[in-house]
Amino acid sequence: MKSNLNQFVPSEVCLQCDGCCRFKEENSAWRPKMANEEITQLRKTGLADLILSKETFSKEGAIKTVSCRGEHLCSFFNPQDHTCRIYHARPFECELYPFLLTSKDGRMAVYVHRMCPFIQQKRATRDFDDYVAYLKQFFQEPEVFAFLKINPDLAGDYSPYQEELEYLFTLPADLYTP
Repeated sequence: MKSNLNQFVPSEVCLQCDGCCRFKEENSAWRPKMANEEITQLRKTGLADLILSKETFSKEGAIKTVSCRGEHLCSFFNPQDHTCRIYHARPFECELYPFLLTSKDGRMAVYVHRMCPFIQQKRATRDFDDYVAYLKQFFQEPEVFAFLKINPDLAGDYSPYQEELEYLFTLPADLYTP
């Protein structure tokens, strides 16, 4: 599934930030995962073969990191210009961020990462509320629903970071069963 998800955070804001795609630990829970379908889609591009020739994913499907100056960077992150080398085919989790899928009471739920500087600026705005309403509709689309149904592992375990997250809404009960 190549989603048609509208981005909440403008690209120019992301390119100025130094938060995403960088992790304190090599095996950080914040590392995005890619569904098999996304990996297959990525392999169809010429650059992906070169990038994916390395061992890029953990056995759990999370993108491995590369150590750089005391940080652990996403394997696809270009630290010179803060861009993603696979932006056009980036993981669904990356498209969705700073919104996250996690489990709540045995169901898939959508949260927002309150540490994102853009969210801190926009959280109490109509734009934010409108985007949450848009997300509720987006997750009802049959293609998106089917994609998440076969990829329940995309709901990450962010339980150690609950103070950084804000619960927004729960997806339909028949979507996710842990």
